[in-house]
Amino acid sequence: MAVSRMNGRSDQDVPELADYLRLFRPYAERLRDFQGREGAFGDRFALLFRQVVRRVVQPGGLNDRLPRPFVEVALRYLRGDHQTVRYFSYEENRHFYLSDLYDWLLIQERGERMRRMGR
Repeated sequence: MAVSRMNGRSDQDVPELADYLRLFRPYAERLRDFQGREGAFGDRFALLFRQVVRRVVQPGGLNDRLPRPFVEVALRYLRGDHQTVRYFSYEENRHFYLSDLYDWLLIQERGERMRRMGR
């Protein structure tokens, strides 16, 4: 069984589309309801953000198809890059990252459904 370089987790721990969608599900409405006011959501997405960045850096599965900027930003954040950590200390920046990733995941989900229908 292969082991990830980031935290010693096995390939079986690499999240797939359903895992991400399950993780985002409790936040879906709030992610879509962003009003663009600084501080409007406090730390509402802080836990989700931490969970997501730890997952997107795992090699394999769906993560290999993620747009590189999602992974690169997560790596910089987890490595403690000062500018990246500071940038994501603002709720609206975490929100935009998560919203963009969630939109990408929903597109992937629609594509999978269409492929199943075409069979």
